Amino acid sequence: MLPLLAALASAPRPACPVEDARYALRTQPSVTAGFQDAETGREWPGGLVMRLHIGASGRTYWWVPWNGGSSGGEHLASTTDVTAPGWHPPDPDDGPRPVGDVEFIAMDENYNLWNHVPVRGGPAPAHFLIPNLRDALWYRTPGDARDGTARQFFDLVRCRHGR
Repeated sequence: MLPLLAALASAPRPACPVEDARYALRTQPSVTAGFQDAETGREWPGGLVMRLHIGASGRTYWWVPWNGGSSGGEHLASTTDVTAPGWHPPDPDDGPRPVGDVEFIAMDENYNLWNHVPVRGGPAPAHFLIPNLRDALWYRTPGDARDGTARQFFDLVRCRHGR
């Protein structure tokens, strides 16, 4: 066990750990995103949530990344405010999911597609696409709370610790 711990301790850290990465919507930089640690439990093993902030409205949306489903793709499940007292992740089978699920397509700096969502302590994607984000924030919200985004492509704009 000791050699394994030593190997893990000496393993190189990712250039930018996902928890330190900050993203902006390519065509609308006031729309920002970032991942943070969360106790997501066995059903959501990534140990992360994504915070999506819409600058124009001031609204924040929360998402739990997940792999799989019948399509084998990567997704984000919307969830309630993770900063609220007593927050717990949604039941994987029935919610609550305030604006549903969306597709999540992550890429490295060369635009090679990932086949998984980010996980706690892992590397940050350089880019990601949420193809149906506009539908989720427009059609799945009440009329007075709609947030429209014309495009859904995010770029890594900084790493909190400068790596």
